Amino acid sequence: MIRFLLVVICVGVASCSATPTAIPLTPSYASKDAAVTAFLQALAARDTDTLAQLVVNQNEFLKHIWPALPASRPAVGMPADRAWAEQSQRNAAFLAQTLAEHGGRRYELVAVSFGAPATTYGAFTLHPEATLDVRETGGVRELRLFGSMIESGGRWKIYSFVVD
Repeated sequence: MIRFLLVVICVGVASCSATPTAIPLTPSYASKDAAVTAFLQALAARDTDTLAQLVVNQNEFLKHIWPALPASRPAVGMPADRAWAEQSQRNAAFLAQTLAEHGGRRYELVAVSFGAPATTYGAFTLHPEATLDVRETGGVRELRLFGSMIESGGRWKIYSFVVD
């Protein structure tokens, strides 16, 4: 009986600490393709409200993402609210530019790839330099319409509209 309890306790402790809990991303999608398709549909409709919801929001960033990033360390000296303000402002500027250049266009997603290796920070992974292969009249072309994506617990969302 004691041996059984020790095994149960060990298994319980191992399962609690082995994998960080996924962060709640809303909305989020079951695949990167589904997230990008939602983005392309909102872009075609020039739906700024939906587009704004498809990127990481203030609560997600401040509560779940920022504390895990190296830039959040006290030695760096970057306050969370300042980091959010800068990211939010840059997101808005890049989204406005993307809407001006591509809003109203109907792109069909062919593939999503990333130009740099992914980095995992505890419960989430950032996938930088998103590149979209899209089909439109005249064939397939490669576009950079947003910067990076976040994945947590098998769910996907756009992390940033900023294309670097």
